[in-house]
Amino acid sequence: MALGFKKPIKPDDPRLKGKETEYQASRGGWFPREKKPVPGAPKK
Repeated sequence: MALGFKKPIKPDDPRLKGKETEYQASRGGWFPREKKPVPGAPKK
């Protein structure tokens, strides 16, 4: 219900895309995942 959904939703629900977080004990909480570079993509 944290995102305002009325019922529990499945982890693969498309509405959750971009909201993934992971727990980082060194920082003391839940933070968005770091964006990792795509192999073979040109550097800017």
